[in-house]
Amino acid sequence: MFLVSASIFTLLSFTLPRLATSSVAYCNNQDYESGALGLSPYQTYDAAPYNPVQINYALPPRDCPANSQVSGYFFFSPLGLGTSLEMSGGLIMNPDGTLVYSTADLALVGAVMRGPMRYRGKDYLTLWVSNGAILSPSGSPLIGNGYNVLLNSSYDVVANITTSGLSVGADLHEFLITSDNTALMTAYPTTAYDLQSFNGSQDGYVLNCVVQEVDIATGKPLFTWQALDHVHPSECSTPLGTPFTGDGTADSPWDYFHTNSIQKNDDGTYLISSKHCSTLYLVDASGEIIWRMGGEKSDFTMKNGTNFTFQHHARSHGPKVISVFDDGAAGWEVDIPYPRGLLLDYDDSAMTVSLLSERLPFNRSSPSTSEGSVQMLSNGNSVVGWGSMPSYSEHDRRGDIMWSAQFAASNEVSAYRLFLQPWVGRPRTPPLMSIANSSSTENVTVYTWWNGATEVTSWQLRGSSLESPLKTITLTAVNKTDFETTLTYTGSGYAYYQVVAMNGHGQTLGFSNFTGLDGTTFGKGENQTVTAHPL
Repeated sequence: MFLVSASIFTLLSFTLPRLATSSVAYCNNQDYESGALGLSPYQTYDAAPYNPVQINYALPPRDCPANSQVSGYFFFSPLGLGTSLEMSGGLIMNPDGTLVYSTADLALVGAVMRGPMRYRGKDYLTLWVSNGAILSPSGSPLIGNGYNVLLNSSYDVVANITTSGLSVGADLHEFLITSDNTALMTAYPTTAYDLQSFNGSQDGYVLNCVVQEVDIATGKPLFTWQALDHVHPSECSTPLGTPFTGDGTADSPWDYFHTNSIQKNDDGTYLISSKHCSTLYLVDASGEIIWRMGGEKSDFTMKNGTNFTFQHHARSHGPKVISVFDDGAAGWEVDIPYPRGLLLDYDDSAMTVSLLSERLPFNRSSPSTSEGSVQMLSNGNSVVGWGSMPSYSEHDRRGDIMWSAQFAASNEVSAYRLFLQPWVGRPRTPPLMSIANSSSTENVTVYTWWNGATEVTSWQLRGSSLESPLKTITLTAVNKTDFETTLTYTGSGYAYYQVVAMNGHGQTLGFSNFTGLDGTTFGKGENQTVTAHPL
């Protein structure tokens, strides 16, 4: 079951009037920012059945909307409160705001995009998927019960990975593949617990957050850590009985700990983040806590600017350096007016934490009460996903903001995490095309797209007068500049049309089926082969 606090988001979708917009990102569009284009503007196409979020660069890069200084793609899942989103699911988007890939074709319930990860020397796209139940009862904390999937470069599902030996499946908060070809996951099983000392029932219930490492190939659990075995609820400042933490009943167990990130270090230790304890825990291979950073029982002296609360996405970066997203707020408490992305230096001899740099949002008008990520890039820059604020930005080595983009005009839309990463996708399914209803035997307009294809630089429109023998002629070719491309041909003599995806080397990547003006369709010719090198 997937339980969602109504104050955070729900994956349930309904239809409300919202204004559809163009595809390429806007640059400092005041109508977008004011909400005049709707709370969650979205893209539309002539034929492709997708409506991804529309991007607006509130702080534009120098070459907006191209943002050519950015290398790679953005991976995230817009999450909407109630009716806020036109289309939910995971997205891959270009820096210029155009769509690359939508998980909508997979028909996976509640898919949350995690981005590419490396397993056994190959890159795979990773998603979290709900077990099918999508509920949003009042008083329930944000938890998930499902599994993680690996998709190869053809977007085939090659692995399903979840927790083992627990009463629930993998939670959405963390999935990370280690260099040992294992997977780290969170889980939220319910446990009976006496809550009298917390003004609850003797026959109460808590979420006993679990950290588990699983061998991906076998599914065998290698490490299992349960919060109640190591952290007493009195260590955390989580109130019982709020809509954000649960009331301690079987239907709404108390989420006193709330694990939201895990990382395994090279020395075999684990870095665990507890949002509701406002603490990072370093845990050894036996499960014992080595130290606590932050929170009411911190083992470190937190120097100026280093205190964090209700944090997300803690990551070690070599010896003594940690990045963390400091929400500084939760549904029941606000400690800072807007979130921060922190890079911290810690000394585990002197037991002190110092601030290396901080990143601040472009829009500082509201706090972030949930979610968020800080990704450190190889050049020293960083990309921050601003949690319950629907925006993301790049920052230089000092933490200064370089540009900022938004994917909604309202905090009713958010993203759990957002990453900038390289990816090469060549779908196993063929490109798709649609002939416009206005087409005639002498004027043909064709719309084409290929969900997830990253190598396409141009499209060819081909025609054939007969189905058999099939002889195609290239009628026109155009560069690909958006998710959907329009091709037109003025002439006569062709009954059937086909599009061909080309890469930058002039090699064929894929062929669509043939489509006739009368709606007849049939597959590509036997002699039509892909000439691009296999991935």
